[in-house]
Amino acid sequence: MHLSSPAIKALRPADRRGPERWPTGVVDNKFWRGDSGCPTGVGSGGTVGRVDDLQELTVWKSDPHTQVKHLVYRHYLQCWMAKILQVFSEATIVDCFAGPGIYTDGLAGSPVVVARTFLEHSAHDRFKRLNLICLEERADRVEELRRQLAKLPSSPKLNIQVQEPGRFAEQQQRLSALAHHGRSDTPVLWLVDPFALKSAPFSLIRQCLTSPRDEVLFTLFTNELHRFCERENFDKTMTTYFGGDHWQAAVSGDRRAALRKDAFARAYQDGFRQHELFTSSFGVKISNQSARYHLILATHSEAGLKCWAPMAWKLDGYSGQGASADSLDAPTLFAEEAVESRLDTALKGYAGTEQRWETLSSRAAQLNYMDKHLRLSLTKLASQGLAFRVEPVRARSDWPEGCTVRFYAPEDVADEAS
Repeated sequence: MHLSSPAIKALRPADRRGPERWPTGVVDNKFWRGDSGCPTGVGSGGTVGRVDDLQELTVWKSDPHTQVKHLVYRHYLQCWMAKILQVFSEATIVDCFAGPGIYTDGLAGSPVVVARTFLEHSAHDRFKRLNLICLEERADRVEELRRQLAKLPSSPKLNIQVQEPGRFAEQQQRLSALAHHGRSDTPVLWLVDPFALKSAPFSLIRQCLTSPRDEVLFTLFTNELHRFCERENFDKTMTTYFGGDHWQAAVSGDRRAALRKDAFARAYQDGFRQHELFTSSFGVKISNQSARYHLILATHSEAGLKCWAPMAWKLDGYSGQGASADSLDAPTLFAEEAVESRLDTALKGYAGTEQRWETLSSRAAQLNYMDKHLRLSLTKLASQGLAFRVEPVRARSDWPEGCTVRFYAPEDVADEAS
């Protein structure tokens, strides 16, 4: 589907309030603003002219990584909706930086992706009510978003509310009250894909996780963090963005781009873990390069991780850690027996103990693995004499839910053999 030329306001001025102090770059064809001292025109756009054009556009062209990001949204939402909307009377998704709802090359924007995922879901007939709240700062994009959403089939179960133009930082508390409908136990998923680094300090993201059934899916600008983390006067911006100085560990470590970006993602997740939240991440790449940015999930429930892992392994069959548009059909990790996974390593750490299935499944989910990967790892360890099912003694499968597993160290097996 392509927009007709009258629908595309190619050069409508941006709604600017006061002088722009933050130099600009592009993330996912959005506008990334760093702190003072950073050069203008950085990011995937590459030139000042490109950045200026994007600041003026109402609708702009998508990039390959946009499509990967939307696949992450769609696959995660398919599981999230199936788990939430068949149990709770209603739930809410808040798209905090909604954009115009479409790109000039016809790709749907995130609010349309969310709505279509709901309307086309195989379990839609059994779903309860979903509220989709969309916030966008610019009036021209709000107007276009409303046009795009109006084209969708109507459903009494889908309540779409496009807000008047506003900034997320100024509207978060109001949106939270609207999303929860006065009930703290209403499930709310926040999609936070900001146009600017200053638009999403960690303190603001943390506010989205106040209620016990809140979740956040956040776009972390790891490419920009890697490029500018050592710039003069940038440390204050980093500390605000991460909610603490724990980001410094990523800077002091390996300076190679891929490793440092992953370290930034882990550091950001550590901020959530400090608040006893479950979290995971997925790198969105261009071709075979390192991650352009990371999508970070934060949730109060381990059930969120149980939805995240299948998405990650569907898009990245080799490691479940990240994908580009041309790597979605990569071979699976467990097709290569010589490779030791992070899950194998974690299970070996249980040597000398007995563990219930529930504990092992939880640990696997925290490492972004599924139960099928857990069973494969257990089978591999069992073949080496390092894992043994204690209970039940007899079962129809090797590793049934509820089983108890005893783990051994390699030296235990060597002593036994001698």
